Amino acid sequence: MNQSQTYPYQPTNQPYSNQGIPARTMAAAEEKPDNIYTQNMKKHFPFFGIGSLLYSLFYAFCLYKNASGITYPFFVIGTLCYFFFSIQKLGVPYKKDSVFYMISIVLLGISNCVTSSPQILSINKFGIFLLSFVLILHTVYNDQTWNLPKYCMAILQTIGVCFECLLRPFGDMISYFDAQKHQKTGKKTYFLSICIGVVIAIPLLFLMILLLSSADIVFAKMFEQFFEAINIWEIVRVIILMTVVFFSSYAIYAALGRKNIKEEVTDKRIFDPVIAIVVTAALSLLYLMFSVIQIVYLFIGNMQLPDGYTYASYAREGFFQLLAVCIMNLLLVLICLYLFRDNVALKIILTIISGCTYIMILSSALRMIMYIDRYHLTFRRIQVLWTLAVIFLLMTGVTIFIYHKKFPLFSYGMAVVTVFYIALSFSHPDYWIARYNLTHEEYTESGREYLISLSTDAAPAILNPDINPDIKSIKDMRKNNLLSETFDYSEYKDNYILFWTNDYYDKIKYISRGMHLRNFNFSVHKAKSYLID
Repeated sequence: MNQSQTYPYQPTNQPYSNQGIPARTMAAAEEKPDNIYTQNMKKHFPFFGIGSLLYSLFYAFCLYKNASGITYPFFVIGTLCYFFFSIQKLGVPYKKDSVFYMISIVLLGISNCVTSSPQILSINKFGIFLLSFVLILHTVYNDQTWNLPKYCMAILQTIGVCFECLLRPFGDMISYFDAQKHQKTGKKTYFLSICIGVVIAIPLLFLMILLLSSADIVFAKMFEQFFEAINIWEIVRVIILMTVVFFSSYAIYAALGRKNIKEEVTDKRIFDPVIAIVVTAALSLLYLMFSVIQIVYLFIGNMQLPDGYTYASYAREGFFQLLAVCIMNLLLVLICLYLFRDNVALKIILTIISGCTYIMILSSALRMIMYIDRYHLTFRRIQVLWTLAVIFLLMTGVTIFIYHKKFPLFSYGMAVVTVFYIALSFSHPDYWIARYNLTHEEYTESGREYLISLSTDAAPAILNPDINPDIKSIKDMRKNNLLSETFDYSEYKDNYILFWTNDYYDKIKYISRGMHLRNFNFSVHKAKSYLID
């Protein structure tokens, strides 16, 4: 057999191994072949490599020990700019409908520098993380038919691929310089030489500094003063942070470049609807009985309660249990819609469950409002009311989806949760908590301690003499040096209701003292304006 006919010669300029087989051919059996995006990433390695390095420096400057400074919105905007420049280099087209996610991310970034509430800041950061992942998946993939389970799996799969791509900068750098070497363009690059030189120079410099310091006392004193002026451990922490951010940011684009998530959504409605009908029918009967009781006893309130129960005590309990049931009902309806085949009877039963869920939402909200009226306002109680409002709207979208499968349920849900949370984030809940509680009945000692724990967002209420009359007395006493941070309150236990305000005053004074340009926060700045010293 003629070997030339079986194995036709194909010219190639790829590097060859010692056996004469192209190195890229040998690796093909181990790695997935490059697509257009991974090829573009290797081709533009200087952009992604230097870009990730600059981004890690930008990240450290904006966010290192700075959870709520004015640099946060600039960090968010810079991240979005870097993202869109990067996908342009990858060859991914921009989608106009990404504007909603971009605006939402920027608003959450702005919220971080206008509040100091720990709860809001934590949820803001999680929201930015989640919206960012939805944005990058929406940009890279055709997600028009994706549902909630598909998006959750896509996010988890992307995070998993990111871990696989953590060392991609080294491989892409080798591929880039290997390609440059085999291109006969006559151009010479110094990037690799510079990197090698820096790697060699850093340890050599440290060694020479040690030797020269031991040789000359004046030289040694100069470097001793220099190292005393800087915090070595802080520099080490910043370098570690930058290293993590560098590899993580590069890995994200490497994972996106693989584009190994299947865009089509498989229909998983394979289970017999009779199973769901039996389960949901039993629950719907139970829910109907419960809903009738809520209407008769709670909403109308003209039926005889069990012995030992008053109407007020009956209404002020069970809201957390009802909230849990509402969430479970929402998930139950979604599971039935995604896993069981279409059935008219199942749709009717799911509609009944949705209607009963509305009554449960109203019942839980009414109970919570009555509970707040008796035991005052806290952040968790605001969260309950917020969650009930969101579940109400989500259940409305699910009810529409029961009969109209083309309804964009995921996009609708993302819009509802995002818009409602942004409104909550900018509303400064701590201020409304303090304002409500200060304008209602006297507190217990634990209630006053809760107000002390509130963030600087509450300062316009607690330090406002029109809302908290005790602040005027505190300011007069501090102005005349009758109070100090070491003041002994033990002799004035009867006036503790006055001195809790002084504790909050000292807290605001301490927090605002450490504010500078990088960590400037509008909430802290506004609270500082209420101080007199």
